[in-house]
Amino acid sequence: MAGNSLVLPIVLWGRRAPTHCVSSLLLVDGSVIVTGCHDGQICLWDLAPDLQINPRALLFGHTASVTCLSKASASSEKQYIVSASESGEMCLWDVSDGRCIEFTKLACAHTGIQFYQFTVGTQREGRLLCHGHYPEILVVDASSLEVLYSLISKISPDWISSMAIIRSDRTQEDTVVAVSVTGILKVWIITSEVSRMQDTTPVFEEESKPIYCENCQSISLCAFTQRSLLLVCSKYWRVFDAGDYSLLCSVPSENEQTWTGGDFVAADKVIVWTEDGQSFIYKLPASCLPASDSFRRDVGKAVENLIPPLLYSVLDRAEKQLLICPPVTRFFCGQREFPYRLLIQGDSSGRLSIWSLPDTLEQQEGAKGLQPARSMSLQEAFEQLQPRPAGIIDQLSAAAGEPLRVTASVYMPAHGRLACGREDGSIVIVPATQTAMVQLLQGEHTLRRGWPPHRTLRGHRSKVTCLLYPHQVSSRYDQRYLVSGGVDFSVIIWDIFSGEMKHIFCVHGGEITQLLVPPENCSVSALGEFSIPPA
Repeated sequence: MAGNSLVLPIVLWGRRAPTHCVSSLLLVDGSVIVTGCHDGQICLWDLAPDLQINPRALLFGHTASVTCLSKASASSEKQYIVSASESGEMCLWDVSDGRCIEFTKLACAHTGIQFYQFTVGTQREGRLLCHGHYPEILVVDASSLEVLYSLISKISPDWISSMAIIRSDRTQEDTVVAVSVTGILKVWIITSEVSRMQDTTPVFEEESKPIYCENCQSISLCAFTQRSLLLVCSKYWRVFDAGDYSLLCSVPSENEQTWTGGDFVAADKVIVWTEDGQSFIYKLPASCLPASDSFRRDVGKAVENLIPPLLYSVLDRAEKQLLICPPVTRFFCGQREFPYRLLIQGDSSGRLSIWSLPDTLEQQEGAKGLQPARSMSLQEAFEQLQPRPAGIIDQLSAAAGEPLRVTASVYMPAHGRLACGREDGSIVIVPATQTAMVQLLQGEHTLRRGWPPHRTLRGHRSKVTCLLYPHQVSSRYDQRYLVSGGVDFSVIIWDIFSGEMKHIFCVHGGEITQLLVPPENCSVSALGEFSIPPA
């Protein structure tokens, strides 16, 4: 690019960490925790062997809430993950350096993705099995994010709530088990021929069976026996035989709590968590254990006559502050420098909590409850930094304590200036390059009072919520005009050369949340009194 057109993005967060309301969570190779948030950002947290957590990077690539995360490579040399958002976007990321390798956007939104690897000759290839707000399972190439084919239902097609993949070591046929939103269990067989498919030929289900599990939150295959499936619904969780999908155990929720997920922590134990952040470990009865002589003994009995499991332990949140949305909880087990069994939870305050489950869990620990081994929020990580991170115009705050918070900003490349709206209603206009130098470079300029040169615009009575520089969007607008909106219901047009308030509009019935430039074909008469004079 030409030097005059090159814009280098620089981010200065200030002393307050950005909001990070966790919406999805993933552990990569036992060393990196990946969290997606409702704002669309993805945060990478380094996880040390002693479970110390350190946020490393924020990744920007989505314009809507991140709905799901999945690994996209089985190789330890390539730490690739894939993310999806509510707007249908999919991004392929390299976790090692934060690069976005591939991007695509579909007309449908995914709510769950699982990585599936198969062998073709001597090479291994990866596929992403995606489900969401559409009545099928899309099979996507893990490298190009191209849709290859679909798993489709002939009988009662519907949206898929949850899905699991059952790998077979004895045959070259794997099984995809899914539950629809109406509680219908679907089974697809993935043969070696199907795995290599590159066209859009649909693959129909092999079995469709009502199991009456509505609002299914998750399906987990027991990795220790390969014979049991755990289905967690909002009001109960159940264990099924993975062979013929017979019901082995059922536990209803108590005290109006809502289950949101679960997994196997051992061949005879499961962990299930609720929307308020509590987790419960249960010991399964002998009728659910393939190694027991009593396995499947209760098959065919009514739900109320099944032997209930035994509550072993309770894991509760250490922080009891009120959350604006339910926390996201996931269980991970594997081998790093040592075997690990970790329960990781992310909440709306940007906090991660980690529980390390011991290999031998005794029942008497249930009375005490297991406490988190580590807990860290983005704000706490910012407070531990030395020196403290500075905001872009912190040096221009008159207050001796905490600097005024910047609530809106816009860069005006035509003048090389940055406009920052603040929580007190003022707008500060500064030269962008010189202002960044104050925070990023040391020198005599940092000692000058009131440096860099700036202009303060005052007109709003409270927080500035949005800024718009119309000339940056369309050249038909004069370069001198800046538009601001605030919590005080007002919209103000400013002359940035003279600092004069040209117009103020106070006809709105609420705070201004966004300012937009009208389309090119929009007439001036249609804009009425809100039109900005053209250049």
